[in-house]
Amino acid sequence: MTHLRALSSGSPGHEFVPSHCPQEEYTAFLVNPDLGSEYRRTRLLRGYRRFVAHYPDLGAWQHRPLIERIGWRNNEVQSRRSAPDEGFDVTTGWINFNARQYLFYLGFTGRLRLDWGWLLGVGVLKPWGIAEALGLPLVAQTDALLARAIELGLVMKNCRQRVHWTIARLVLHRGDPNLSALTLDDIEELREVLRTIDTIPQIWDVLSEQKLHRAQKNWRTMVFQTGVVLFHAGVIDQLPQRLPTKERLPLSTLPRVLPIIERYIAERLLFDRPASVEHARQAFRRLSAWLAQERPTVVSLAELNRADLLDFLTWLQRQRKIKHPDEELSLSYRRSIAWQITAFFRYASQAEWRNVPVRPPLTTGDVPRGTFSVPRYIPTHELDPLMEHIRQLECPLQRCALLVARWSGARRTEIRKLHLDCLDAYPDGTPRLRLAAGKSRKERTVPIHQEAADAIETLIAIRQQQPDRGVYDPELGRPVRRLFLNHGRLASNDYLFADPLQHVCAEAGLLDEQGKAQVHPHRFRHTLGTQLAEKGAKTLTIMKVLGHVSANMSMIYAHISDPVVLADYQAVLQPGAILAGPQADAIRAGRLDQEALDWLKTNFYKTELELGHCLRLPQEGPCECDIYLTCPKFLTTTQYAPRLRERLCLEEQLTEDAATRGWDREVERHQRTAERLRALLDDLGEPIDIPPPEA
Repeated sequence: MTHLRALSSGSPGHEFVPSHCPQEEYTAFLVNPDLGSEYRRTRLLRGYRRFVAHYPDLGAWQHRPLIERIGWRNNEVQSRRSAPDEGFDVTTGWINFNARQYLFYLGFTGRLRLDWGWLLGVGVLKPWGIAEALGLPLVAQTDALLARAIELGLVMKNCRQRVHWTIARLVLHRGDPNLSALTLDDIEELREVLRTIDTIPQIWDVLSEQKLHRAQKNWRTMVFQTGVVLFHAGVIDQLPQRLPTKERLPLSTLPRVLPIIERYIAERLLFDRPASVEHARQAFRRLSAWLAQERPTVVSLAELNRADLLDFLTWLQRQRKIKHPDEELSLSYRRSIAWQITAFFRYASQAEWRNVPVRPPLTTGDVPRGTFSVPRYIPTHELDPLMEHIRQLECPLQRCALLVARWSGARRTEIRKLHLDCLDAYPDGTPRLRLAAGKSRKERTVPIHQEAADAIETLIAIRQQQPDRGVYDPELGRPVRRLFLNHGRLASNDYLFADPLQHVCAEAGLLDEQGKAQVHPHRFRHTLGTQLAEKGAKTLTIMKVLGHVSANMSMIYAHISDPVVLADYQAVLQPGAILAGPQADAIRAGRLDQEALDWLKTNFYKTELELGHCLRLPQEGPCECDIYLTCPKFLTTTQYAPRLRERLCLEEQLTEDAATRGWDREVERHQRTAERLRALLDDLGEPIDIPPPEA
C-alpha cells in the first residue's frame, strides 16, 4: 500500500516523531468509495483541514490536556465518559472529535502512536472502516482470531467485543497495523496500564470515577482473553500469565534482613515447588511481624539466639488468622511456620551467610508435634447419592474431573494437569490412566474404573475438535496439550472441583452449618485408599495407586481397614464368641468393669501377640511374664487355630530333637508347652491335627 511508510522505530538510535500527512495524500485517500457517501467524505476532509490548521505541530498536540485532545460534541452521551466543564472550548472539542478518523489514518500509516490515555478515554473506538479503505488485512486477521476463539469455546458475542476492543488499541498504540507483529510484551504493557490506570495523567478528567473500577476489571479481562486467543492463533509465543489479585507485602522492612530473605527465596525457587516457597514467604511475614512487635531494636538476624526464637514460637501461639481474626492459628499452620524458619536458619548457617547466626538457633525437635489424623473416607450412605448428582453435571470438564478423582485416587494437581493422551489400557483391556507429575514430581500409571474412562474418552473427543496449541510445561521441557482446557487456559481447581462439589453437595444435602460442602475433593482419595485396604490390597499396591513415597502413609489405611483385625475384634466382643485362655471366663461372665472394657475396645488391635491377645490393662502395670501361654491375661480365638497347630508341630519337633540330644529339662519344657497348646485348641473346639485340604 503506497500510503504506508516504515516505522521510525525501525531505525535504531532515532526517536519516533509524529507527523501529519500531506493534504494531497489524504485527499486521494478520501476518494475511496468504501468510506461512504460523498457528504461523509467531504466532512472527513473538512475535519482534517481544521485539525491541521489548529494543530500544525502534531507533537505539540500530544502535550495538550487529555480532555481537549479527545474532544466532545454537543448532546453526546456515554456511560463512562465525563462531560467537560462549563469553561470547555466547544469549538476545540468539535475539532478534536471530528479528527478521530484522521488520527486513525495516521496510526495505520505509521505516522502517529496514540497514547494510552487517549485510547482508553475516547470511549467508543471504530477504526475498522479506515483500515478497510487502506486495504489492510487487519479486519480479516481479526475475523480469523474470532473464528479461532469460537473453536476454543469462547462465547461469540462477548468474544467479538473483547477482541475488537483490544486489537484496535494495541495496533494504534504501536502505530503498526500488522497484527502478526504483536508480541506478548504488548499484551503485558496494556495489562499493566490497566492495572495502574489511575496513574495515567488527567484520566480522571474524562472517565467517570463511579464506573471506572468496574470498567477497569472488564478491560483487563478483555486483554487477557485476547492474549489467550493470540497465543493459540500462533501470533505470540507464550500465554499471558494471570496477575496477582493484590500486591505482596514486603517480607521485611529491615535493610539488613530483606536481602537475606530474598536470596533464600530465590535459591529455594531453583529446586522447590512454588507452593512450598509460598509457605516460606508466609513464615517470614510472621517472623517480621514478631520482630517489629517484640524486638524493635533488632536490625540483623545475627542478633537472634535460641531464646529469642523460642519466644517467637510462644508468641505465635497467641496470634490469630488474618482473614478471620476471631480464630486461632491452626496447629498445622504453626508447625509449617516453625519448620520453615528452622530450615531457613539451618540453610543460611551451612552456607555461611553474613548477618545470620553462626549456628542454627532451632532444631527440628523444636517444631510442635502434630496430630496424626486418620484419613476421612466418604461413607457409603453419603457416597452413593453424591455420585448420582456428579453423573448429572452438565459441564463435561467438571463431571470428568470428579469421576477421575473418585476412581483414581489422584490429587487435584495431578488430575488438573492430565495430558490429552493420558488414557490407554492394560493387555487385558482394563483402562489405564497416566497421571501427570504432581506433588511427588513423578508420573505414574494407575488402573481406573470404566465409568471414569468413559468420561475421559468423551472429553478427549471434545478436545480433539479444538485447535489449541500445546502449552510449554517447564517440568517436562516441552509443549503439552492438556485435557482440562477451559477457554484456552488450564481450568482452575475451583472450577473443576470446588464449584461443582458445592453444587452437588447442596443437591445431596451434604452441607455443614455454614452452608459449605462437607465433601472435599481429597476425601475421594481417602475413600479409594480405604476401600483398597478393606479388600485386602497389599501396602505396595496402595502406595503405587496413591503415589505415596513412604509406606507409612499407606500403612494408615491398612491399620484402620485390616479385615483380619476387624474379624478378630468382633470374634472377641460380640455375644457368643468362642474364646480360650484364662481371661476368657472373665469376658464371658462380664466381670470386666466399663473402664476396662472401653480400653479394650479402643486398643484391642494393639494387644495382638503371635498366638492371641494379651488383655493386661494399663492400671495393672507393666507385664513381667516371659511365657505368655501361661499368663492369666492371655486370650485367643478360633482365628489363631492354624497358628496354634503350627506351633504345636514345632514344639513336638523340638521335643524329639531334645530327647535325641539327651536334654531332659528341654524335653520337659517343650512337652508342657505342647500340652498347653492342645488344651487351647480343645477349648476352642478346633482339631489338634492339621485338617486335610479340601478336594
